[in-house]
Amino acid sequence: MKTAVLTEQGFTIRDSEMPPVGDNQVLVRMLACGVCSGDLFVYKQRAELAATHSQLGHEASGVVAAVGRAVTDFREGDLVTSLTWPAYAEYFVSPATDLARLPPEVDPVYALGEAIACCVHAANRFGTRPGDRVALLGCGFMGLIPLQLVRRQGVGFICALDPIAERRQMSLHFGADVAYDPMTVDVKALGEFDIVIEATGVQSALDLGTELVKQHGRLILIGYHQSNNGRRTVNMQQWNFKGIDIINAHVRHRPEKAEAMRQGMELLRQGHLDTKPLVTTYDFADIEQAFQELAAGKPGLYKAVVQAGR
Repeated sequence: MKTAVLTEQGFTIRDSEMPPVGDNQVLVRMLACGVCSGDLFVYKQRAELAATHSQLGHEASGVVAAVGRAVTDFREGDLVTSLTWPAYAEYFVSPATDLARLPPEVDPVYALGEAIACCVHAANRFGTRPGDRVALLGCGFMGLIPLQLVRRQGVGFICALDPIAERRQMSLHFGADVAYDPMTVDVKALGEFDIVIEATGVQSALDLGTELVKQHGRLILIGYHQSNNGRRTVNMQQWNFKGIDIINAHVRHRPEKAEAMRQGMELLRQGHLDTKPLVTTYDFADIEQAFQELAAGKPGLYKAVVQAGR
């Protein structure tokens, strides 16, 4: 089978052996796999990281090709999405517990099970109340999915902030009431917010969130903080004075994540989530192009998805 391998020069497609399938595992023929910002971080640092992180990809969907002897929940031909890595390959093996069956209404290209799971799990912890004022900091993929989810929770007002004009426009499409450039808007004129969702992974968003959240409000951290080895500073005087709740919305408990993935697929089926406007597809053979364009910040590119044969 063909596998995408990260080297110091970038991705190359190589022939590799079909992976063995254990008793509790499922062999999946990959149809589509989204590119996570974590994979992009490794790609940008490939001179140092390629030797230990040569096989990536964990937002894959596909069709079941074979099941292990102990697997009863899936059968050959099922369309599924998965939490498992590495999945930049024609086939990948997943524990059955890491899979969710796709409803007929959900195209594998737009399922993005692992990414959706992270957002749904985060939204389950937002703690919204009817009428809440919400500020969203960052309108990339991992901001616009939570935007759709928080709108569905019945909040009263959503203010989106992003320095990129097209991303602000997309936030309005998905239900933000207003959208501003944080570099030019008078932040004090925005007022305070019951909930601030940080979806950027940068220091300036933490600082802005601290300023915008009201006393006894909630600051939700969705952004993946990778730069500076993930180290950040916080204004503890303000955090203490305001008495705010800080929610680290990342999930590591795998059964919870798998359940959130299943919830997300149902939300996609019902039309409460829409990923299609955010997806740009690339042929599997063009995975290097996808990463190059992501690294360059190509306008309009929210979520790159590599596709294998359908």
